[in-house]
Amino acid sequence: MLRHSAALGIASLLALSGTSPSLAQNVHTSRLYEQVLENVEIALPGHVLDSFGIVRLDKNQSSRITMDVPGGISVQIMGDCDKDCVDLDLMVYGAEGKLLGEDRLEDFYPIVNFQSGQGGRIELVLDLVDCAATYCYAAYTVFLEEQ
Repeated sequence: MLRHSAALGIASLLALSGTSPSLAQNVHTSRLYEQVLENVEIALPGHVLDSFGIVRLDKNQSSRITMDVPGGISVQIMGDCDKDCVDLDLMVYGAEGKLLGEDRLEDFYPIVNFQSGQGGRIELVLDLVDCAATYCYAAYTVFLEEQ
């Protein structure tokens, strides 16, 4: 009985130690989802949540997200980063590669506002300039002017 209890205890410890990176990831992504919900409260008046996502980035790495937006409306995009993030930048490009807006301030909360023109495909670029850890989790939130 004692041997069985000891084996069960060791197996439990091994199982827990094997999941700690996953638990850390869950904590970071859960916090970012909370921040997305907070962004809903501070979005421009008359704007509604369209989409959001979370990406994992190494320091000095970028992630490109492509999406479609309707024409003739105001668009607001917010970036956010986990607690290890020091500097996250956001650039938004139109279908032809024209820069529609950017936030390259030295902070971890970039915000870009622009008019969608004729609408169509846009590309968000999240650029992790600086992170205090090996990698960081970053989120983006897209708000569209209510029609």
